[in-house]
Amino acid sequence: MANILGIEIGNKTVKVVEIKGNTLRNFAAVNLPDNIVVNNELVAFEAMGDLLKDIVKEHRMKTKKAALVLPDSAVYLRRMVLPAMSEKQLMVNMPYEFKDVLSEDKDKYMYDYSMIGYREDEEGKVTEMELLGAVVNKSLLEKYQEMFKRAGLKLVKAGPRETALSCLVTILNEGNKEKDFAILDLGYKTTKVEIFKDGVYEVTRTIESGAEDIVNVIAEIFDVDPHIASAYLETNKDNVQENERCVDIYSSIATEVMRVMNYYNFENPDSTLDTLYYCGGASYIPRFIAEIADMVSLDLKPLSSLSDVDKDAIGKCAPAVGACYE
Repeated sequence: MANILGIEIGNKTVKVVEIKGNTLRNFAAVNLPDNIVVNNELVAFEAMGDLLKDIVKEHRMKTKKAALVLPDSAVYLRRMVLPAMSEKQLMVNMPYEFKDVLSEDKDKYMYDYSMIGYREDEEGKVTEMELLGAVVNKSLLEKYQEMFKRAGLKLVKAGPRETALSCLVTILNEGNKEKDFAILDLGYKTTKVEIFKDGVYEVTRTIESGAEDIVNVIAEIFDVDPHIASAYLETNKDNVQENERCVDIYSSIATEVMRVMNYYNFENPDSTLDTLYYCGGASYIPRFIAEIADMVSLDLKPLSSLSDVDKDAIGKCAPAVGACYE
């Protein structure tokens, strides 16, 4: 494993992980200034480049190569089954598999894929192939490249969070690769459930509610702005994490998580899923975790429990860690 930085730019924070060899040397999760990211879309590339430069300097990160976790708004990911074909034929056909989501000419996009496996007929001849395909706008990638250059870094790879998490799952779930796996990401604007079937990414379910809803309630309770309210939530000022209005939000999100898991198990009766692993910015709220544990029928454990080291980095920056190993 070459020395590399894994970077994820979220709605609330930017996460930077430094890995040298196979060892995680350093990490940082830094709150973003207002208006750099709007609705999960980076809009101030120059300001973000300057911020990354400051983070790398402050945390004494020497690595210059970077792997970026692309935001959901920047990349389309699709699991597909296609007739067996050569790689050259696949790259010709890939744009047509995404034609329903492309808003510009197909040549303005970059396409990539990871092979899941092949299907054979009764005679053992390969007839189909199953893969994960991804597409991203070339001009957007160029903006990211310039941003990293401004930060004194070099963007060497970029991919969706699903593939980054898939790599992390493969590493953390070593020795049990065929087992179904689920990750609950307790994010700022949304809550995501990522499901991996037989060790391979299967589906993402997004709940349009997250820590921001809790912060907004706390802002109303104390009559303060969201920045101060966020600090109050983290420090649990006046035991605000136990406030009835906050608990109502925990319960509402927990109910949606339960519905997602119940529906998946109903649709997949042969599933070997027995544990839901959680991570993300809101995973430090004990009452929130307790509400989810009460709702779901699966065991609920922190994702960091699968590692003997790097627990804080995995808990706070899981996709950024996974991006380093893609």
